[in-house]
Amino acid sequence: MSKLSCQEVLDQLWEYLDDEARAELSTRINEHLGGCRDCSVEVDSLRKTISLYRCEDSVPVPVQLNERLREALNRAYREGTHGQD
Repeated sequence: MSKLSCQEVLDQLWEYLDDEARAELSTRINEHLGGCRDCSVEVDSLRKTISLYRCEDSVPVPVQLNERLREALNRAYREGTHGQD
């Protein structure tokens, strides 16, 4: 079984995080995550985001804060570096 690259992991994250993901894919991604800190952080962040969206309690966010947060996240995403395998 060949190792997955970071891009392959990112391309399949939604399927991996799905409760019904194929066992082989989960195994291969877990193997990659064990040795790739960048992807581990990405998966952890995505899991936390999903958890927040599933939360039943709605927390209102002021419009200005929402805009500043969106800008900061977009900037961080554009400037972020990702390990390459």
